[in-house]
Amino acid sequence: MNAIAITAARQPLTLTGVISSLGTDEFERETLQYLNAVSGAEHYCVYRVREGRPKFLGGASVRGKHAISDRSAETHWPERSYIELHEVEQAVRSSDNALVFHEDVEQIADPTLHAGLKRFHIVDRVMMCGRAVDDLYALSVMRSRESGQFAEQELHDLAENADLLVAFCAKHAQLHWDRAKTIAHFASVNVIETNLRTSDWGLTERELQVSARILFGISAYGISIDLGLGEETIATYRKRLYARLHISGRHELMQRYLTLL
Repeated sequence: MNAIAITAARQPLTLTGVISSLGTDEFERETLQYLNAVSGAEHYCVYRVREGRPKFLGGASVRGKHAISDRSAETHWPERSYIELHEVEQAVRSSDNALVFHEDVEQIADPTLHAGLKRFHIVDRVMMCGRAVDDLYALSVMRSRESGQFAEQELHDLAENADLLVAFCAKHAQLHWDRAKTIAHFASVNVIETNLRTSDWGLTERELQVSARILFGISAYGISIDLGLGEETIATYRKRLYARLHISGRHELMQRYLTLL
């Protein structure tokens, strides 16, 4: 994560920069700019919980190292439990609006999160959480010991635009974060094979290899050359894997693959 220089806030302070940067590489910088101007935030990150699975989407820091995403080679970080996200998801489920949670950093139950915040001297943290379609989006906004805790007015200002910020993050995820990360999962045959190996599809090694090449867009003739097998053999493997997955063609294979990402 690269350091982002914070410049003087635009007057009057608006969300114009965040809105205009939706779907671009500038979104994280503009969002940090806004959060810093309105509340003195130094770090923020965005999480999504989809079908019970939490995922870090993006964020920014004025110092270039995020308290949660930076994991040095010297530190053995256990997996996060995301306790706080699962807890707020239940609260948000019954609300039509985004909710703001101001938590005591010392009382955070997740040991990995607690250790990360402590290591980067985070003394205050606010989470703005809301739903978009069937997903939970959570913005974690933080201040360090250097800046001190959020003032009451700053908390009020964050809460005032929580609905908009959650909606913007959900839209940006659709336009940029998901798209960029999805493209990366099609970068090479090896990448696709690696992803397929994490599935529970029950494919044989040859079926997996053929699947990866179909997904990469290689023709049957190209797959036969690549794997050193006859085209009829490739056709047999393709027929078998389609039958195993109960699908009828490449389009459905693509849809099934996307569920792994």
